[in-house]
Amino acid sequence: MLHFIEFRAMGCGVTIQLQAPEEAAELVASLPEQIAAIEAQLTRFKPDSDLMQFNDQAGEWVQVSQTLYENILAAKQAARITDGLYNPMVLPAMIANGYDRSFEHIGAVSAQSAVEVPGWREIEVKASIRQIRIQVGTAIDLGGIGKGWTAKHIADQLAPIGPCLINFGGDMVATGAPDGYPGWPVAIEDPFTGDAFASIYLKDSSIATSGTDYRRWQGTAGDVYHHIINPNTGKPATTDVVSATVIHPHAPTAEAYAKAVLIQGTENGLSWLSNQWHGCGLTFRQDGAVLSTSNFNQYLQERTTTT
Repeated sequence: MLHFIEFRAMGCGVTIQLQAPEEAAELVASLPEQIAAIEAQLTRFKPDSDLMQFNDQAGEWVQVSQTLYENILAAKQAARITDGLYNPMVLPAMIANGYDRSFEHIGAVSAQSAVEVPGWREIEVKASIRQIRIQVGTAIDLGGIGKGWTAKHIADQLAPIGPCLINFGGDMVATGAPDGYPGWPVAIEDPFTGDAFASIYLKDSSIATSGTDYRRWQGTAGDVYHHIINPNTGKPATTDVVSATVIHPHAPTAEAYAKAVLIQGTENGLSWLSNQWHGCGLTFRQDGAVLSTSNFNQYLQERTTTT
């Protein structure tokens, strides 16, 4: 049977589908509580979260929980493979640009000078004793990496039971395929219309989208801000990309690649993505053009129906 549950977590709507025997219902019903416990460790919006307690001890070696440790390592790896285009050290810059509270509570913000984003290599790790240190005056934000890690973590638990699809606000992890399908049917949304642009079958892989079309707010001078910070400037990325979607076997990598493409812009971003391991992506440009890596086009032609 197909188990389905829907709830909110990590600032977005979450749906989980699992094809499994009836007795899996109890496990599925327990997932919102499990995800809430993970969010309580990783959120930057609660001062008592594991992440913010760690940030408060900047300059010291801190022994962190296994969950926070794995997420910070995933974030550092994402920064390495994107050459710093994704950088978890952007939190002070995000706050300076007005993203200092959950999005629904952001009002008009006053313009501030750009905040320099420290290099990701300044995250120091003692793996043998699970300790991490960052420099005084710096702070980590896990954002999309935490969401991707959590989706993968849940999918890894469910995979031995049956095929599953974990959906965090459109960022998804799929394992296996439901009966009668080559994969889980997934729609790619057109950011201009909100309608499905195309459909794919996702199997044993993940998909992530990064966009400037949501989580936007205004400054008191009328400037428009969004939540994707360019680590090289400390300000919201100036880009011709409205949204970038990446398919990748590893969910945190898909999250990082999508941000890296958006920050670089369509031409440079897709060229860069084409040279990455399993780099496969699609962009919607501000002028309405839809462009992709060549392997994404082949994937669509073989396994999707455009609308």
